[in-house]
Amino acid sequence: MDNSLVVGLSLQQVLRQRMDLTANNLANMTTAGFKTERLVMRELSEAPAEANDLPGEIAFVDAWTLQRDFSNGPLERTGNPLDVAIDGEGFFSVQTPQGVAYTRDGRFSIDASGQLVTRSGHPVLGGGPITLNPAGGDIGVSADGTVTQAGAVVGKLDVTAFDTPQRLEQLGDNLWRANAETPRAPVMFRVAAGFVENSNVNAVSEMTQMIEISRAYQSVSQMVSQADELRARAIDRLGKMS
Repeated sequence: MDNSLVVGLSLQQVLRQRMDLTANNLANMTTAGFKTERLVMRELSEAPAEANDLPGEIAFVDAWTLQRDFSNGPLERTGNPLDVAIDGEGFFSVQTPQGVAYTRDGRFSIDASGQLVTRSGHPVLGGGPITLNPAGGDIGVSADGTVTQAGAVVGKLDVTAFDTPQRLEQLGDNLWRANAETPRAPVMFRVAAGFVENSNVNAVSEMTQMIEISRAYQSVSQMVSQADELRARAIDRLGKMS
């Protein structure tokens, strides 16, 4: 295959993946606790093609890994005592059928059995499931995560931090799995009751990225089309000469 086609197709694949991530960021702009994702590219050490004339060097890149921005999103006041947000580092611990998972989405509620659960129905952990009485009085959450009802302590939210949160595995439903990462106690954090952490997606930045990617894709498509047209002309002329 012609080098221009190889280079063009390789770049189009990377641009398509970047566009998918950008579209996903925009789609989750209003998802509580969502973290922006970026595609990290790297230059291939072994190029799948080479040139016999100038320029002699052809550089190829591929999609290497995903990079997630775990910076805090803005906090929005809701006034709901079961809405809590982490201001600083850390994740809430929740119990799932696959084991303990972690989330920044603190939009909690009380299920039919009185347990504090996530939007997906997973029990929120505080040394174990936290059980509340829907008719038992006012519920409060202090800055260190202590949960009280009618002035009595009923549990304390497990807030867990990681040295390298970028290595967490995404499970869906705003949940993360630790895998090989070692949990530790957070150093700088507070739990804000009556608040929800919004996503840290910057809509203007994402729209700008989308426009740039679209223009780059169109330029590559035009380059591939021109190369294909030149090759067709060359074949036609060689045929006539023969």
